[in-house]
Amino acid sequence: MSGFASYHIKDTDRFNPYLFPEVKEELDALFSGMYTFTSADKENIIICFLKNHSLHSHWLREQPDICRLLTEGKYRTSHIESLFEAAAGNRQFLHSFEEYIRNIEVE
Repeated sequence: MSGFASYHIKDTDRFNPYLFPEVKEELDALFSGMYTFTSADKENIIICFLKNHSLHSHWLREQPDICRLLTEGKYRTSHIESLFEAAAGNRQFLHSFEEYIRNIEVE
């Protein structure tokens, strides 16, 4: 994958945003750009798209603006996607990373 960072996640690793400043920076920019969207599904849509490169059809119908912002490539997400890929075999890391994303608050 050209342009993507390479992360090495060990079995004992857990997500810590301070160890992944590029990921934190991308997430902060993404959430700042989406602060006006109040959908309860917003975080799940973001996680699903960046983790699996797909979206559920009901989200496309019910949350087209959020889906459009994610899919049009306006926001840089290469570090987030690379971290999801690197952590695919570590369920505890993924869980802590996803929980971090679900709890991001825009200031």
